Amino acid sequence: MNMLANEQEGKEKFTLFKQLWLPRYQTIHLNKLQMSGIPLKLAVAAYLTGQTLVASGEQNILPAVSFRAAIHQYLEKQPRDPFTRIKADLESGSLFYDDRKPLGYLESLLGKLKISKHSQQLVFSTTSLQLSRISPRNPRAIYFNEDLYLGYVPGGQIEVIGIDPEIGAIPYIFSPPAGKEKSWHPKAIRSRRCMNCHANSDIGGVPGLLISSVIPGPGGGSIDAFRQTDTGHAIPYDLRFGGWHLTGNHTFPTSWANSTGVMSKSIVTKISNPPGTFFNWNRYLVPESEVIANPVLEPQVGFVNRCLGATYRLREFFLLEESKEPAKRTVRISQEAVRIVEYVLFSDEAPLPKPISYENSAFAKDFQSKGDPLRQFNLKDRLMQRRCSYMIRSLSFQGLPEELKNAVFSKIKTVMTVPRSKLSSEFSYFGETERKEINEALEIISPRYAGLK
Repeated sequence: MNMLANEQEGKEKFTLFKQLWLPRYQTIHLNKLQMSGIPLKLAVAAYLTGQTLVASGEQNILPAVSFRAAIHQYLEKQPRDPFTRIKADLESGSLFYDDRKPLGYLESLLGKLKISKHSQQLVFSTTSLQLSRISPRNPRAIYFNEDLYLGYVPGGQIEVIGIDPEIGAIPYIFSPPAGKEKSWHPKAIRSRRCMNCHANSDIGGVPGLLISSVIPGPGGGSIDAFRQTDTGHAIPYDLRFGGWHLTGNHTFPTSWANSTGVMSKSIVTKISNPPGTFFNWNRYLVPESEVIANPVLEPQVGFVNRCLGATYRLREFFLLEESKEPAKRTVRISQEAVRIVEYVLFSDEAPLPKPISYENSAFAKDFQSKGDPLRQFNLKDRLMQRRCSYMIRSLSFQGLPEELKNAVFSKIKTVMTVPRSKLSSEFSYFGETERKEINEALEIISPRYAGLK
């Protein structure tokens, strides 16, 4: 490897990279980046974060936006996310719960929001607004459905992010009851501090969602990060789960799940941190941080961010004079549609290292119980049995501009119905049975799709 002598920072980063990850990947990828003229430290950073780089060393990124721009009215519009719809009832004390249960309020709140308690994921890295309360001795619990994400820290506050179809992620924070109170009147504050991370320039300035993967130290603080902004099903499994607990049929032994690290002289030593070792499970709703829930959460977050990004970018584009030119408008909408279609159809999905058994998974049972053919697991070599995201029913997808939704469905229709001989090589991974099943499912789910020829 051609290492530049004056790039000491790059050397140190590369040393750490070799120790942790290089044995698991082919060196040729880094060599190619180096030969293209990209500096070593940038190449390593790209490898760690999954960023795409061009030969000039600049990132190949989409136009950034500002959620504070007047056109979006992020702070002015009345949110229409699912949490906002029940916020008034919650603040009036109408959420009744079993005060004999230590976590009765949390359980009732999840029921009100239609979030399964079995979606529980425990995070012990300090990657949250409540970082002072989070550690391997007091992990943060995350619960989710398609449009809501709830965080709970024992002894701390409850955080909720609801997805508004037009303006994106709306974060709230409030305190649960402090004792046995018959009814609790929280004041759910819309948190602007959360936007420092959830709408920063690294994620394109759009109010979105984050999933970090880090090497956590013994106290939960990050020694290093594999990636902090990139999300989605393309992330290799070895680069996920850092700072997270996984229970069940754990098939990712080379990841940093259930582990902390200690650094000495640029060398990181991996230390096992089995779930429940430093905390009591009775502080959480269920004694699990389900291994299947995390691979579901990752692509879901990636889906939301891509839809919200497209909505914001096109909203700003439509202000420009060039958007009034039909040809330029069509090209721009098509560009956004291609990006979403590729993601919806799992075109760059990272393969599962090993099959995951889910017969005894309460989360899998809840997830598949809705009767949606797009919510059926595969979990042998990939996540879903039918590779078309169930998130097309989500609020983030519903909020896409009408022209973009039409373009997305039109492109998907083409992929699912063209003769095999005319199918783009990009989607050649689809078999005929899978295409037929996806097409039939979408015709039932979406009248818009069903109406396309």
